[in-house]
Amino acid sequence: MKIQFGYGMILAMAFSLAGVVAAGAQSVAAGEQSNPLDADSASTAHLATADVPAVSSPTASVPAASVRVDNGARPGDSHVRIVRLSDVKGTLSLDRKTGNGFEATMSNMPIIEGEKLRTAEGYAEIEFEDNSTLRVAPHSLVEFPLLALRSSGAKASTIQVVRGMVYVNLQSTKGNEFLLRAGDQTVTVSPSTHMRMTVDNGQTVVSVFNGNVEVVHGSATTMVTKKETLTLGGDQVVVAKKIEEEPYDAWDKDANDYHARYSQANAMVAGGSTYGLSDLNYYGNFINGGAFGSFWQPYLIGAGWSPYGNGLWAQYPGAGYSWVSPYPWGWLPYHSGTWSFFPGYGWGWQPGGTFNGLNNVAGVAGFAGGPVGTSVHSPLRAGSPQAPTVGTGSLVLANSTPMVMSKVDRPGNFVFQQNSAGLGVPRGSLGSLNKISSHVEQHGSASIPVYAAAPSSGMTASNRGGFSGPVSLRAGTPAQGGGSGFASPSRGGSSASSAGSHSMGAPSASSGASGGAGHAGGSPK
Repeated sequence: MKIQFGYGMILAMAFSLAGVVAAGAQSVAAGEQSNPLDADSASTAHLATADVPAVSSPTASVPAASVRVDNGARPGDSHVRIVRLSDVKGTLSLDRKTGNGFEATMSNMPIIEGEKLRTAEGYAEIEFEDNSTLRVAPHSLVEFPLLALRSSGAKASTIQVVRGMVYVNLQSTKGNEFLLRAGDQTVTVSPSTHMRMTVDNGQTVVSVFNGNVEVVHGSATTMVTKKETLTLGGDQVVVAKKIEEEPYDAWDKDANDYHARYSQANAMVAGGSTYGLSDLNYYGNFINGGAFGSFWQPYLIGAGWSPYGNGLWAQYPGAGYSWVSPYPWGWLPYHSGTWSFFPGYGWGWQPGGTFNGLNNVAGVAGFAGGPVGTSVHSPLRAGSPQAPTVGTGSLVLANSTPMVMSKVDRPGNFVFQQNSAGLGVPRGSLGSLNKISSHVEQHGSASIPVYAAAPSSGMTASNRGGFSGPVSLRAGTPAQGGGSGFASPSRGGSSASSAGSHSMGAPSASSGASGGAGHAGGSPK
């Protein structure tokens, strides 16, 4: 089965939402749609990976004796960690051990031990619990043979790079273990290290932007430090005091900058699992609801928006179905805390409680302050959906309301739509959404001029496949370099006519997350 990723297929399958931003940016530049997914069958998709039995429950540990030791597992390990597919652009697929081989995927899909991620024309980011990230460039294949929680509390992650290019940016978390493997080569990545690794035609290249790594190859061990590159191929071992630039370096840098700007932990979010905070801070804010207390709410919603109106159920063998939200911020609010309907404001999320893992439908209350389940049968106040019966399908679409998204409606014009809740809005590159959201609340939509920016590296092509790197969507025009006012379009969603439109302050790309603005049915505070 082949599935198109892009704007035109958004209503056909929920996971085509995964590539809309990249496809939209490419469309601005070249008028192209993203390529179809090349989904392998289970018989052709098999690659050697350590055998890990299915998890029987989201809280159970797999006995160490049943896991092959070559994946780095130790006695006493727990194997129920899940990491987050945090950003997806273009065409890629995930083998979730369902027996169906590689299947289409989308942002916020959980990744568990033993899975495999393959990019075609697409590229993706995986976010770990401590906000560390793994980024996978196009035409790559990576496996996750070990995602374990040690008995000491440390998290151990091993990534097998079968082919292609990956970037790793580790936070300063001490005690955790992070390994990259390529064939019989093992790279131990130290905390606070930023690096790139390429596996291509029997050659492995490890480049360290910052920090240091230890590379074991055969019986030898080599330390690679800041601004050094190690090249391994056959009997060749070369360490150079430089790093060659690659086309996807700019994408990696932009993503690192985004997380550095928006990942500051909000004191209102507790419980230890902080991955997803960058997106919470960019795509919404916490509101002081008076007697209701404080709660988080996404930008660009109205009173009719529901957090469970659109989504997907993904089956995980032994654990049942997991809810996958299409929204770019849709991780932490769907794995912990409680959604409630706040009169005068609309739906909002309050953090707290335990992390729900794969059984991740968060608690839902009808009215804030009232008993759980109050008025959940109201069309505007529907509670969380029920998981389908096991066997219904590997991926089950669950749209109870029409999907609404913000997008480029014509070259050079981006429309923010009410009730899109940030769906379709590229992360970080269009500036602060606070003022735009207030404008959308009043008018139903708002538009800004945008352009597709080429990679900042200035490279025109890669020596591997002719790729020049991804373009990114920026506010403004190329001549301005960004920073233009936005027009006030009609409620219908198209851009405004020149008559009656007005210009507002430029959305600053460097603006941080803003707080305190009420929306979605209430007046801006």
